[in-house]
Formats: sequence, structure tokens, C-alpha cells
Amino acid sequence: MRFLFHFVLIITLSVACQHSVFAQKKSKSAPISQMTLLKTWFTGEFNNYQQVHKEKEDSIVKDLIHEHIHSIFEPVDLPWLGENVFFVKQYFDNDPSKVYRQRIYNFSENKKEKAIQLDIYSFKDKSLDSIYINAHKDKSILTQLNKEQLTASPGCEVFWQKNKDHFIGFMKPRACNFISKRSGKRIFITDSLMLNDKELWIRDEAEDEDGKYVFGHKAKIPHRLRKVEYYTGWAAAKKEGAKEMDAIRGLQFHNQGDRQKIKFSDGSETGYEARLGQLIYGKNLEILQIAVFKSGEEVPINYIWADMDSHRIGINMKGFFQIGLTKKDIK
Repeated sequence: MRFLFHFVLIITLSVACQHSVFAQKKSKSAPISQMTLLKTWFTGEFNNYQQVHKEKEDSIVKDLIHEHIHSIFEPVDLPWLGENVFFVKQYFDNDPSKVYRQRIYNFSENKKEKAIQLDIYSFKDKSLDSIYINAHKDKSILTQLNKEQLTASPGCEVFWQKNKDHFIGFMKPRACNFISKRSGKRIFITDSLMLNDKELWIRDEAEDEDGKYVFGHKAKIPHRLRKVEYYTGWAAAKKEGAKEMDAIRGLQFHNQGDRQKIKFSDGSETGYEARLGQLIYGKNLEILQIAVFKSGEEVPINYIWADMDSHRIGINMKGFFQIGLTKKDIK
């Protein structure tokens, strides 16, 4: 009887210990909150170069080729507005001078809607756009900002809900609207979005009160933006009459069609440009390409490609130009 008691006690203690260890492991690997996950995926830069390049290669009708857009979403500290605030800047054609939108975003929990609510703020005075245009690089600029400088349109909130391995973003039907100063008609705007760890899809559409098209992709295909990754590196080029190639250091390219002029170490022009971009060849072959151009020309004089997620890529055009790039997180 005593033996049976000790046996049961040992089994009970063993099970209890296992349960305790399991509980400790479970707490250590507890899933992160949906808000944290959304913010993690949302943070960064996104660009639809791959989509636009493929559409042009496939000779899609011009009216159906998407605008080439670059979006920056940078977390900022504005506790007077909320706990989950972002500075947003978007521009066209991989050209930072072609900014078409600057916003302040605030994410918050909305238990009633069972969703994460995104409130979108713009600057009341458009002259403020130039003041805050580089707030993603220098966040101290935002210490000048106050809530009186911002405005939001009721009904234009975006609600985010998690669905398996992605989030879906949506507006309530016909809730976001305004009266057009040009036509005098009421314009209805809707946003449909998808976000995962690598991509952000955006479908912005608007129609007037008569159901007529105002803006948006006419085939209702979203802008498919990929999350940007940066590469740093060097180049070398030979000046006319020089015996040795000039080393050019401190280059930085993003991998979504970033094209830059390459300058000698003294700042003068080499006459060459380079472009780094993720592309789709054929139907579904995804590659990372680096291409070299004569300045101002659209057809590359040479290019090479590698696996889309390659950590290093380079090209040697022996005797007059070389370039090598390494993904920023690789030492």
C-alpha cells in the first residue's frame, strides 16, 4: 500500500513538473498581438516596380498600366495623437521629388468593430507639407507638430482584420465622401487593402453620386507593392586617359527599380547609371537584376541576374565599369 502511494505521488509530481515546464515554454513563445504584428509588417518602404515593369513587358494597354508608386511608413512618437502613429510619404516613378501624398496615420483597437482602426490625418495647411517632408529621416521635425495642424475626414477610417497569414483593410461602404468643388457632385471613395510580411496591395477607387468613374484602376486590379530592401556597395569606373579605375564607395540602392547616376569620387559624372530591381521573367520566374545604362538611355548596355533574394550581386564590364552590392543586413 505504501509502495502504491509513493508510485502515485511520483507520477503526480512528474505530471505537475511537465505541466509547469510546458507552461513556461508556452509563455516564452506566446503569440504577439495583432497590433504588434500589423505594425511590424506595415513599417518600412513599399514599391510596385515589379508589377509595372511586368505590365510594360507584356504590352498591357497603356490605360491599364499601374502608376509606379513608392510608399514610406515610418513609426513616430506623437503620444498626444496615439500610441501607434506613423508618418507617411508616397511618391511616383521612384522619384522622391514627385511626392503626391503626406499623411499621419494612427492605429487603435476598435473592440466594437472587432478590428484595428486606422485614422488618416492630413495637414490643414498645404504649406506644412514642405516643412515635414523628410520627417521619416529626421523625426525631431515633428516636435513642431500639433493636433490643430491636422485634419481627418469622418467616415474615411480604414478597418484592419487578420485573416490567416495576412491582414485585410477596408472602409465602410460609401462612408468616405465629399462634395467635389469642380463638379459639385458628391464623390465616394473606397479603399481595399491587403498586407502581409512582404507585400502591401492597395486598391483606391472613387465614383460620383451617379456611379461614374472618378479615379482608380479601371480593371480594379490593386497596386501590388513589395517591401523594399536596401543594398549598399561600391563601383569603379575609368576616367578618360586614366590608367587606373576610380573607386566609388558609399552607394545605396533599394531593390525595387532604384536607378541612379554613378559619379566619380570627385563628384563628376561617369556617364553611367545602374538600376537594381526584382523582376518577373516569363510567367513566374522571379529574379534580382542589376543593369548598367549609358546616362539618359533606356536600354541597358549590360545586365546580370541572380536569385530574387540574393545577398550579393555585381557586374564587371572589364576595363571601364564595375559595381558590387550587398544586402544591408549582411556584413
